[in-house]
Amino acid sequence: MNTFREEKPLGMIRKLGCGLFAFFLLIFIVSPASTSGLADRQPIVEALQWVRAPLRDITRYDYIMTARLRLIFFWAGKDDVGGGYIRRGISSEDSHQEFFQVLFGSDPQKAPRAINRWGAGTEVAWHKDPVAFPPREDDVTSSVFFGFMKSSSGKSATEMQKELKKEQEQGQHAFTGILSRVEVSRALSTIVSLQSDTDFNLHQYDVAEPLMLDRIAHSDRPVRAREDSGRCSRAASFLATVAELMNAALAGNSAPLSRCYVHDAQENTLTLERVTPVGDLRVQLHGPKNAVLLDTSYSNLLQLDYASTHKLTGKRVEFSLMVGRQGNLRGVPIQIRYQPNWWFQIVLNLRPDTLANPNSNTVPDVAFR
Repeated sequence: MNTFREEKPLGMIRKLGCGLFAFFLLIFIVSPASTSGLADRQPIVEALQWVRAPLRDITRYDYIMTARLRLIFFWAGKDDVGGGYIRRGISSEDSHQEFFQVLFGSDPQKAPRAINRWGAGTEVAWHKDPVAFPPREDDVTSSVFFGFMKSSSGKSATEMQKELKKEQEQGQHAFTGILSRVEVSRALSTIVSLQSDTDFNLHQYDVAEPLMLDRIAHSDRPVRAREDSGRCSRAASFLATVAELMNAALAGNSAPLSRCYVHDAQENTLTLERVTPVGDLRVQLHGPKNAVLLDTSYSNLLQLDYASTHKLTGKRVEFSLMVGRQGNLRGVPIQIRYQPNWWFQIVLNLRPDTLANPNSNTVPDVAFR
C-alpha cells in the first residue's frame, strides 16, 4: 500500500485527526443537543452497575487501523496508525445480560505527530430469555450504552490543529462520556466531560474507564428523559441492532432492511442498504520501511453497507462491514470501513491471529453469529 508523502506531515495529521474524530462520532452516534430536563438519577446509577458487571464467555477480535486519502485517481494510505477491538460476552452474574464492546483509535506511538484520538463504547442488553446465538429478534427488554471518547470540538482541520497545540501547552486533556438507557416505555441519557492531566490513549482504557464511570455516577448534570408511546418501541441499542441486521443478512434476507433504535433519548433508524457477495478479499498491510505486517486472503464474504439516520434532523452516518459467511469466520467482521467524504477513509482489518490465539480470550461459540 502506498504511504503518505513524508514532506507533508501537517496536512496528513490534519486529515487523520478530523477523520478519526468523525469515526468516533460513528461509535457514539451522538445526536444534536436538545432541551434537557431534570429526572430521577436512580435509573442512571442502576445502569452504571450493569456496565461495571463482570463478563464471561468473551469473544474478542483485534484490528489494525489504516488511514487512506483519495489522490484523484487512486488511494494512498498509511497502515498501522492505530487499532482496537470488538468484544462480545455474557454477564457472569446473569445469563440474560449480553455485552458488546468496541474500542478504536489512533496509537500515538505510531500515528503522525503522535496524534491521540480514540473512542470506546460498551453496550449492555437485557434479554427476555437466556442469551442464545444468534439472539431472537425483539428479545431485548432494555439496554444501556456507555460511550467514552477523547473530546474534540474542532470542526475543521485548522481548528483541530489548534486544539492539539493547546492540549500540549496546557497539559489538560478533555474527554467526553455518555450513558444512555433505553426501555420500551422510556429513554434516559446524560453526557459529562472529564478534564485530565493524563492524555490517556487507547492502550490505557482500562485505567481511564473507571474514572469516567465515577464521573457519571457523581455528576449533577440534568438527565435527558423521553417518555413517548409514539417513538421507536425497540429497546435494543446501536451495536445490538448492527448485529441483528448482520444476522438477518447471513440468514439470506434481502436488503434493504431497517430497524429503529434510540440513543441519547432520540430516535434513529439503522438501515442495511446493500448486501453484496464478495468472492475473494486480499489484505496487505505494510509498516515502516515497507515491512509486511499482514498478507492474507479471505473468501466467501458479504459486504454489508449500513446507514444510520437521525429521525429529526435526517443526518446520515454510513459505514460498511465485510463479514465471513462460513466456518469460524461466519459473522466475524473481517474488515470495517468508514468514509465520511470522497477523499478520506478509515479501514480496520482483522488480525487473523486473534481467531486462534488462546490469549485473545476468543470463544468460538459466542461469536458474532
